[in-house]
Amino acid sequence: MLIVFVLMLGQISQANNWLRDFEAAKKMALATNKLVLVDFWASWCGPCKKMDSESWSKDEIKQLMNAYVPVQIDIDANKSLARKYNVRGIPYIFILDGNGKIVYESMSYKTKNQVIELLNEYALSTEFLSTELASYYKKQSFVSAYRVAAKYHDYSLYLNKALRRDFLKTAKYYFDEALKFLDDSDSNNKVMFKQKIELYAIQKEVYNKNSKKALRLLNKINKDDLGEKNIKMYSFLNYAIHTLNEDEEQVKLWEAKVDEKEKKKIKQLKQTTT
Repeated sequence: MLIVFVLMLGQISQANNWLRDFEAAKKMALATNKLVLVDFWASWCGPCKKMDSESWSKDEIKQLMNAYVPVQIDIDANKSLARKYNVRGIPYIFILDGNGKIVYESMSYKTKNQVIELLNEYALSTEFLSTELASYYKKQSFVSAYRVAAKYHDYSLYLNKALRRDFLKTAKYYFDEALKFLDDSDSNNKVMFKQKIELYAIQKEVYNKNSKKALRLLNKINKDDLGEKNIKMYSFLNYAIHTLNEDEEQVKLWEAKVDEKEKKKIKQLKQTTT
């Protein structure tokens, strides 16, 4: 059934260049490990029509759009969706994951070259995230939101600096949801998980190579207040920050408390220079 569904949507997309059903586009993105390219537009919008004729309809751009699930949303027919994404003017372009979380957004007309640059930059496979994205789609909960957010952090290490910043921001959307689910739950581990998410917020600064800010935030945390399960991440963050700061004395102090898998993460981070 899923295969038939994907094939049908693929034919529609190829024939018309755009899907019109937002929910179907998200499902297809999850099934094909692609991001969703969204164009909010209206029939009365002059710049939208100009982009249609000068960019979206061009063969080379259609070819680039194959890396995405493209969906065009008429703001007059989909007012609630436009409000959800705070669409203040059109054309308004979004790149979303299969759960509808924002990776990139930009309001205003784009030239053909700007569209080409954008589509090339975000032409990524989400296969690395597929299990967690699908689990969240099936059931939104603290666990599913938390796990996809954490996986986004791992994924970000393989991206260039600009893309990493965007994907870490997407991770925060999931962490924020996870906290809401946690507040509404009767879990006995609320404090431990809230500490963990606070540590992930510091890791976001580490991965963005804002090591000085990360250190200031980490110094505000009293290690003695941390749950036992969070000590490992606390040690990793210390090691990572001092490695980025090239503080050899502190690196040696924390190195023994970090495993090889975590050291590889920092090596991967340091290799990304652009």
